[in-house]
Amino acid sequence: MPDYSKCIIYTIRTPTGLYVGATCNFINRKYQHNICIHNENSKKYNIKLYKNIRDNNDEWEMKPHSEFPCKNKMEMNIEEERIRRELNADLNSYSCYGFNNDKYQKEYYQNNKEKIDEYQKEYYQNNKETKAEYQKEYYQNNKKKLDENGKQYYENNKEKFAEQSKQYRENNKEKVADYQKEYQKNNKEKVAEQRKQYYELNKEKLAEYQKQYYQKKKAEKLAT
Repeated sequence: MPDYSKCIIYTIRTPTGLYVGATCNFINRKYQHNICIHNENSKKYNIKLYKNIRDNNDEWEMKPHSEFPCKNKMEMNIEEERIRRELNADLNSYSCYGFNNDKYQKEYYQNNKEKIDEYQKEYYQNNKETKAEYQKEYYQNNKKKLDENGKQYYENNKEKFAEQSKQYRENNKEKVADYQKEYQKNNKEKVAEQRKQYYELNKEKLAEYQKQYYQKKKAEKLAT
């Protein structure tokens, strides 16, 4: 029976992907991965991870991510899945609960919801500083990719964000007005510079707007 007090969450990185796993014997697990890569008789030969390694000329690196002493396989799988999602690992063929179907993952979660939620809450409380430091380091190491993904996500959801922003302003008019007033008070030079830049970049557009506004008012005055 595995000694779960020696559990290690590990990653495998290739030039084009990331895999997350868990083991109680790191050396033996690495040996097993190495065997499966080119063993055509293995049932795992064609899983996503090994196909990716072969496509990258056997360039792969397996490293411990974190030690995770635990009581049983369920606790190990919960942590493994948490890290898999946190790192957006794309080479796992299955969730770390052993399913490749969202329906079964949801069913598993529902059947173990209280235990999983309690574990995740306790883990967060005990590892807030470590998690914050890791996220900071991960962002620094993946800044370009994350920024590009964020930009793309924004582009794909501009209308949704605009509607949410509009709704927020409608529901929090006084709060927004107070914030803007306080911000302008504390950032006079910055606000002035931003307005100047906006004017420089939108001269023609502002001139056209003012022209239309003037013509509208003139027409209204003649009508009366």
